Amino acid sequence: MKTGFKDLDKIINLNNGELIVLAARPAMGKTTFALNMLSYNTVKENKSTLLFSLEESKETIINKLIISNSMVEANKFKIYDEYNKNNNEINLSDEDWERIAYGVNLLKDAHIFISDKAPYTIDDICKKSREIKLKENIELIIIDYLQLIRFDKKELLSRDDEITEILRRLGVLAKELNVPIVVTSQLSRKAESRENKRPLISDFVKSEYGILTHSNKILFLYRDSYYEKNSKSNITEVIVAKNNEGKIDTIKVAWMPEYCKFGNTIVYKEDENEKRN
Repeated sequence: MKTGFKDLDKIINLNNGELIVLAARPAMGKTTFALNMLSYNTVKENKSTLLFSLEESKETIINKLIISNSMVEANKFKIYDEYNKNNNEINLSDEDWERIAYGVNLLKDAHIFISDKAPYTIDDICKKSREIKLKENIELIIIDYLQLIRFDKKELLSRDDEITEILRRLGVLAKELNVPIVVTSQLSRKAESRENKRPLISDFVKSEYGILTHSNKILFLYRDSYYEKNSKSNITEVIVAKNNEGKIDTIKVAWMPEYCKFGNTIVYKEDENEKRN
């Protein structure tokens, strides 16, 4: 199974039975990146997918999927959404209406199952995943995000041990259902104190060290422009930090927040003389 990002797909696959961790500091676009992977596999590849959204509502997720598939700016779509609720006259171009209709139609028949119940325990996630797998034969599970998964308090464990056990059980679930499971994760503030703020494996807090043991792949998102406020660059780095298929590398994608989307991009290498000057 592919991610939908050409350069990334040359390095990794989303293999059945694997646990893939997508991690970053806040505001780097973890949810958007995960939704883009979901949308690609559901809309483009006609696969059944299950999303556990532990932070955002089902309505918000559906709106983001419509925006990214229709390529209508989020601010315009907000006007459209308010129109549907209030039925007020609004000023959208014919092209905007056509694009929105196109996005809605793409998703109308898509096999996307969204569960936005909160809080969710690891027991809830395992039970729901098995039920939907049995009924709908889902081929990809995405969980947004790790730190919001609760644990059954009948077992008296530290939060460090809870997170490790949650990761272990997600890895077991991926193998049991024979699907890739992608879970998003926050990173600690360690990077903020470094000159080079690109994420490192050591940026997981102690409670998340189980990620190293139980994950098959770890992807980081990083964008220079988040820290350099005067930068107009839309480039985001996708850092493959762990890959059981072997290759560790970094690829670049275009960040398009107005479309709730990342896009494939071509980045040309700078001339070595320019780098030295």
